[in-house]
Amino acid sequence: MPFALVSDRSTLEWADLGILAGLLVVYLVLAIPFPGLVLRPLFWLATRLIYRIKVTGAENVPATGPALLLSNHVTYVDWLLVWAASPRKVRFVAWAGWTRNPLFRWFLRVTDSILINGEGGPKQIVRSLQQITAALDRGEAICLFPEGALSRGGGTMLPFRKGFERVLKDAKQHVPVIPICLYQLWGSIFSYAGGKVLWKWPERIPYRVSVAFGTPLQPTVTAQEVRLAIQALSADVAIRESGDLRPVHRQFVRTAARFSNLRKVAWIDASAGKPVEFTYLKALVGSICMSRWLAGRIGTEKNVGLWLPTSAGSALANIGLNFLGRTTVNLNYTAGIDATRSAVRQTGMKTIVTSKRFLARVPLELEGVNLIHLEDALAGITKWQKVRALLAAAILPGWALEHLVLGLGGHKPDDIATIIFSSGSTGEPKGVPLTFRNLSSNTAASSVHLGLLKSDRLLAILPFFHSFGYTLLLWLPVQVGGSAVFYPDPRQAKEVGELAKAHRCTGMLGTATFLRFYLRRSEPDSFRSLRLLVCGAERLPPALAKEFEEKFGVLPMEGYGCTELSPVVAANVPDVNVRGIKQIRNKIGTVGQPLPGVACRIVDPDTDRPVPPTSEGMLQVKGPNLMPGYLNRPDLTAKVVKDGWYTTGDMAKIDEDGFVIITGRLSRFAKIAGEMVPLEKVEEDMHAVLGTNDRVLAVTALPDEKRGERLVVLYLPAFTMPPREMAQKLGERGIPNLWVPGDRDYFAVKELPVLGTGKLDLRRVKDLALEVVK
Repeated sequence: MPFALVSDRSTLEWADLGILAGLLVVYLVLAIPFPGLVLRPLFWLATRLIYRIKVTGAENVPATGPALLLSNHVTYVDWLLVWAASPRKVRFVAWAGWTRNPLFRWFLRVTDSILINGEGGPKQIVRSLQQITAALDRGEAICLFPEGALSRGGGTMLPFRKGFERVLKDAKQHVPVIPICLYQLWGSIFSYAGGKVLWKWPERIPYRVSVAFGTPLQPTVTAQEVRLAIQALSADVAIRESGDLRPVHRQFVRTAARFSNLRKVAWIDASAGKPVEFTYLKALVGSICMSRWLAGRIGTEKNVGLWLPTSAGSALANIGLNFLGRTTVNLNYTAGIDATRSAVRQTGMKTIVTSKRFLARVPLELEGVNLIHLEDALAGITKWQKVRALLAAAILPGWALEHLVLGLGGHKPDDIATIIFSSGSTGEPKGVPLTFRNLSSNTAASSVHLGLLKSDRLLAILPFFHSFGYTLLLWLPVQVGGSAVFYPDPRQAKEVGELAKAHRCTGMLGTATFLRFYLRRSEPDSFRSLRLLVCGAERLPPALAKEFEEKFGVLPMEGYGCTELSPVVAANVPDVNVRGIKQIRNKIGTVGQPLPGVACRIVDPDTDRPVPPTSEGMLQVKGPNLMPGYLNRPDLTAKVVKDGWYTTGDMAKIDEDGFVIITGRLSRFAKIAGEMVPLEKVEEDMHAVLGTNDRVLAVTALPDEKRGERLVVLYLPAFTMPPREMAQKLGERGIPNLWVPGDRDYFAVKELPVLGTGKLDLRRVKDLALEVVK
């Protein structure tokens, strides 16, 4: 019978099956004397079928001679990916505990792995390190994972162990250190995403991953420096890969159009009395109808303003305008008419979407601008338009809606999605354009870092003109299939607490100022359902966080971001404990660890050079969330963005585990007699002396002929301590005399100027100080 894997009858012949069986037997027999020869094709096949690997920087691995490859550790197959990506043979360092399993013991032997046992005592560890050193001295390439265990939370790196530092010190020749970043692996079946390995459905096959080899480091490098190098590599990879992310408005269509989501609640609008539910189907239909209604009323202008509170109507208008390819500009209705006029002038907008109901509460008087009212949309959208949109949304798959019905295929990652204006707390508001790339990368990274689930419901109380409110409350929930409760006034503590309780919200974003309102006016069981409470925009005093936890049973955690960074950079989140390994993800007094794909570094503010590990300096950030540049101000952009790194203006430190500690805003330092005095630190200590978590004073600096600057304290009536007593108690706390305000530096005011977010309005504080001092 002729040999043919597929015969004329298109079936396998018995002879063919016999040949295949024979080949399999030969293959297995060869595995005994030649395991490497046999396993290598299997490894190659596995990495091509299950993963689609993109390799960058392979030229950084020396072709010959010793090399120590250090990688982050996300999955149980990280070694396989490094093996497949490396241009030369690599030996791996593995945990000796794997030898308890006969199959793994055989596998480690045939792959010539170096075993290390962290549980076997110092002598065994030293012996293993000596083996690694000896291998390097023989000119081999060795790969190890300094974390010593897999990441348990969001792909964030565990603390780095320092054993490799001894290896490098003991090596007899120069050993280049190659940092490796394994990216996009969190969520794969071999990671601990969801708290388990293997027993979960793969998100996709093949799974796209990136393996990046960094520039060689000197053998004198420290564990923290390697960690920062891997983090910087991750930012470079994230920037390259962010172009493949689906823009947020297109992802909203895909999420909403899933059959399982159509009847699921996307939004609960509590902005106008009785809460109104919007299912994903209703939200999608409303967005489609809104976009078509607006299309005939905004002409060809690119930038369109919105004068609306946090509500479903505002969400529909924002999404509808993005469907039309327009750039939204959510105007700050708490900043005053001058700031609004500045935004209108800078963007050249001619149309503002608003509502008659909101205008009655917050009037807007501008000349030369056309106002479009949402109430007119409710009356102007016909039943037939609603039915047509409903049928399309309910029947068609997401890709068809996205491309054929809405025509969003031409909307690219680098299109400008929105322009958000800075608070203007230190000058005229700056326009910050954010692209779909910025928003998509930041929502994707935030969902992973925060561990956001489809079952999560966020209490959305921040305004959309605030970057945290816009990105994390408008867009983030609908990217993952979660939900949000919209309420426009975070200062209404009683109502906010009742909404959190009634709708069993699991997450909330806020500020320290708003927490103070809730402590005074909300019931103890108001926030019991929250599993995640992150505060930003201003410093979160540890005493305030503790008091909040004692009353409500949930610990507020501090995060950090900037409008220019879309906005999230870092955040503390709850610790995780999976299979006996606890990963610390929250440290009080820090703003947490950076998001995946976001890198932080500390530089000298004068020389712009990196400072030694754990030292204080200027915080710089890099990642795909960085804005393209200030609106119409390339000069300002050039001052703060260099080589992809954004200079935040915040002084900070990064500890050995990668947690960022903000020590003060550079603009909030006074220079007195040549010494830098941190105003926030002075404020914090004065409040600690008073024993209150309420803000009753603000410290600013004014010019002084003798010492360069002087401190000025503006205080409310609740501040009753005599200045001399305050000075004495500050001295007892170890505060330097130069930092202590004098008797003549205290001035009573009726109120402290704040922004709509509750953050101090620093510019108005200084202006007020100038007035009262005169």
